Amino acid sequence: MIVIEGLTPEEQAQPAPAATPEPVAPWLLPLRPVLETVQPGRVLRIQGQQAQAEFRLFLPQEALGGTLTLAQRSSIDVLPEASRIVVRLNGAEIGSFEPRQFGALGAVEMPLGTAARAGDNLVTIEAQHRHRIYCGADAEFNLWTDIDLSQSGLAMAGPALGTGSNAFIAALTAQAASGRPIEIRAAETPDADILRELAQVLGRPLPDEALPIALARPWTTSAGRSFARVTLLGSDTDRATIRRGGDGALVLVIEHQAGAAPRLALVEELLQDDAALPPPVLPQVPPGQTTTLAALGVPTIVTEERYFYRKLDFRLPDDWLLLASQKARIGIDYGFAEGLAEGALLLVKVNGTTVRMLPLDREAAPQKPRLEIPFPARLLRPGANRLAFEAIIPGNPPDEPCPAGQGELLAVLDTTDLTVPPSPRMRMADMAQDLAQVSPEAVQPATPEGLARALPFMSAFRDAAGGGQVRMTVAGIHDLGRMPLAEEGLTPRLLAMALLPSSAMRLDLPEVPAADAGADPLSPLGAAPGERTMPALVESNWLDRARAFTLATLEPALDGMRRLARPGDGELTEWFAARKGIAMLLSPEPGHLWVVLGPGAEPAKVATALAVAVHSPVGPRGQVSLLAEDGSWSSWSAPGLMPQLEEPVSLSNVRSVVGNVASARPPLLLGGMLGLAWISAAIAVAFVLRTRERSRS
Repeated sequence: MIVIEGLTPEEQAQPAPAATPEPVAPWLLPLRPVLETVQPGRVLRIQGQQAQAEFRLFLPQEALGGTLTLAQRSSIDVLPEASRIVVRLNGAEIGSFEPRQFGALGAVEMPLGTAARAGDNLVTIEAQHRHRIYCGADAEFNLWTDIDLSQSGLAMAGPALGTGSNAFIAALTAQAASGRPIEIRAAETPDADILRELAQVLGRPLPDEALPIALARPWTTSAGRSFARVTLLGSDTDRATIRRGGDGALVLVIEHQAGAAPRLALVEELLQDDAALPPPVLPQVPPGQTTTLAALGVPTIVTEERYFYRKLDFRLPDDWLLLASQKARIGIDYGFAEGLAEGALLLVKVNGTTVRMLPLDREAAPQKPRLEIPFPARLLRPGANRLAFEAIIPGNPPDEPCPAGQGELLAVLDTTDLTVPPSPRMRMADMAQDLAQVSPEAVQPATPEGLARALPFMSAFRDAAGGGQVRMTVAGIHDLGRMPLAEEGLTPRLLAMALLPSSAMRLDLPEVPAADAGADPLSPLGAAPGERTMPALVESNWLDRARAFTLATLEPALDGMRRLARPGDGELTEWFAARKGIAMLLSPEPGHLWVVLGPGAEPAKVATALAVAVHSPVGPRGQVSLLAEDGSWSSWSAPGLMPQLEEPVSLSNVRSVVGNVASARPPLLLGGMLGLAWISAAIAVAFVLRTRERSRS
């Protein structure tokens, strides 16, 4: 017996108390928002009188009987008794609640029910808000419900998850949502081709979502809690298994024979999942035909909202192009309630441009006579486009709550149609079409040291339908010197200034001696003696003032003439001067895209923004596009680009071909017309001279 000094024999004989295990926080399988760009923060806002948001939720088999948790709060302007938040899973309602959480976040729990399935699930949160004080379009912007994504999802104990493929994919989503990278651990840095293929295999079950992948050494201690990681392990056999690590994380162990490459086909077979949600597919509008909303899968649109916005996205062929004066047409069948307040309007928009404003405060009818709305076909683009209906209906009166049961205010019938004129098969250089042709195999880092930065991009993109003929190079701000800058005025300094935060920009100015008391107050600091910022008024004459007045008066006309001569978005330096971003997409040469990441950009978020932009009409376009912190894209198109014809010229298409070329290069049209005029004049002069010579003889 070991005698412990200070204890009696009776105390020594008593068994030691059992150690109390430390509580382990449950895993949170996150809600992943379905958006047309990246979510800038952890809080997603559902705003408006009637609004909804969609999310993906990947569930393993062990979580099907679980409970969904929503961390939420609402605006104080929401009247709870007349408002409702409805939650649906795969189309089936699983719960609803009144929005009564106005201060700090509150948790609402609801069981998944029988609609849940193993794999990806679609969660829809529909908010039905009503203002407690006011009524009108302005008041609806104060109605919102926030969902904290970092605390919303399905919570379950980590040990309750098995080691199946669905459990590992769910752990990947939890790891990505935690803000910490998914580590690939190996004794030696794997070959670049192996890492590229592994990133593709890991991202394939989660299309259009980039995984934050990082490289690490074996036995590395994670900075935070780990849910999933990958380990490459030398062995005497080729095998891929999922095991539980000592820290509770699910580990994909890829064993390979010494000196041989891992067989990643085994990993792909292991993670193959048939329950993924189908990719988004925009309906096609065939040119030359009339397509109704019903044919696009859109039923009759009815609303009770005072501010209403409904977008309808569709696709045109990639080789469709009309830049001249051709007209497309919208035939709208609509109706609205009687007694709407003065100033009520319905705006019809095409790719953000209003093509018609329809008053809703007079001559009300359940169905108005059909209205034909012609608009310039050049507002449409090859690929993804957007038709939108926006209604603004003031309250009557605006300083009282909207009456309960007011009924439908506006309806746009599903017989509304769109007619797009046909065009010859032509294309114009545009990064939107190139982006759709990027495949994971075509992604490469600017330098070998930047491979880890490019891995999230390799995991985000799908296999391109056209074979992936476009390359994408991922670079950092320090790699700008390697980029081919073909655009006029585009320099590495200009790109760096657009991506660097304002606090990091400093101008290296030479030191200027202090000005003495006799210095000219109009001279700038550091100016030579006698040099001034502006001439004194007493030294200016009427000719200088007249010249300045003339230039200021003619500047708008001169700017219009410059834009007419060179259609596009103006000078690139002026475009950059008014914009800041965290990342940039450039198309310096055909078939090659460059992604430049700013100092504060997260590669996974930028990769996700690019992957979802393939299906969105508000993604990057033109030759230069800047990604802002809020996830929006600003695009610049180079002036004077020439469209390329992809079919023989014939009598049926020559008019459209000439119109496109003349619209893209107006100086060519002007030069051609002047040339024809000179030729005609020369022929006329020659004819007159020859006739006179004959008459004299």
